[in-house]
Amino acid sequence: DLDTVLANPMLVDDGGEATIEKVGYTDTQVTEARPAPGTSNLVLSADQLKGLDLPGVGESVSARNGTQLAYGTIASAFPDRFFTVSCDLDPSTKLDEARAAVDANHKFEMGIMEQASSLLANGIALSSSDRQFVVFATFAAFFEGIAREGFELWRYQRNLTGSNEGVNVAMHLSHVGSCTGRDHFSGWSLDWITLAMGYLPYLDRFYTPSDARSAFVAVRDMAANYGGHIIGVPRDNLPVLGKQDGSGPLWEADSAWEAMTTFRQYEGSKKAILAVGAPAFLAGEAAEACAGTDPVDVYVVSGLPLGDGALDGLVERYSGGLVTIEDGLIGHPGVGLRGFASLVQSVAAGRVPTAHVGIVDPTIAPSEGHLQTWAHFGITADALVEAVSSL
Repeated sequence: DLDTVLANPMLVDDGGEATIEKVGYTDTQVTEARPAPGTSNLVLSADQLKGLDLPGVGESVSARNGTQLAYGTIASAFPDRFFTVSCDLDPSTKLDEARAAVDANHKFEMGIMEQASSLLANGIALSSSDRQFVVFATFAAFFEGIAREGFELWRYQRNLTGSNEGVNVAMHLSHVGSCTGRDHFSGWSLDWITLAMGYLPYLDRFYTPSDARSAFVAVRDMAANYGGHIIGVPRDNLPVLGKQDGSGPLWEADSAWEAMTTFRQYEGSKKAILAVGAPAFLAGEAAEACAGTDPVDVYVVSGLPLGDGALDGLVERYSGGLVTIEDGLIGHPGVGLRGFASLVQSVAAGRVPTAHVGIVDPTIAPSEGHLQTWAHFGITADALVEAVSSL
């Protein structure tokens, strides 16, 4: 009804506009750009990191345990600067300890409304340029299919203002990859790496932890650096990675985060495996199997970007070639590579041989546990050994 619409008070000219024009304004209003990505944010002190109970080498625990401890520690240290948005999944995404440490107006339970939740997290981050840590956590599969608008706001915000980079919010993608137990397809997140790579221009960092300790370091680093972040956290139990000489874990609570960490090195090696996330321990097993006949070094990739020249340096160093492994959809040359495999292939093509281990065809698979699922898709130590020998 047109008359009803036009009768709405918001559409009625009550003369107020003319009054405003007569008053005029002399003060200049300035909108300042937000801090640049990487600017110091919420940094845990050495004292706050002392005495934390992280699992030891070889212990099989979920990487989620590391994020749970990290979020809880950060929220306890900065309760007035920590905000969390949830979709009724805190026991699974492990934001429960952090929620318990903050007041009611710093934690928002949205139910199963992933798109609205991602936008709410962005809104909280945009409401202030002060130091704060805003986390929205849900299953990674829901980010792929429902909550993408939360990422698109990052793109829009950057293009709108130019000078404003990186909405200061962390999108926590839980249960990444195919290892989601009995939940099977409804929980699978096979495009999580490709998805995050598409938003790298708007990020400070994208994190791909491979065990509980690297997950702790990743979350600690997210909080310490201003800007947009994505973290992909595996669901299932994974062995805590240790140094090659047996001297201790690959990461400590206060370790500096690095995109790529040397995991195994052998004399005379001319080949290397680059392992992303959960399957990293398989790369260690494969390297041990190859050590006597076809030595191969192993690097654990804990996130992107790798840094200028990092991949070029590996290509120049390993003339025998590079192998990648990831728990995600990588495609094949016939349909095009995707995921981390595509990044390595784009740099190595025409220079050194490559081979890629990942999900080529996402067909029906067993879902009793991640190792059975990986075996179905050919994500195994044996497959890595074969890939190394095929270079």
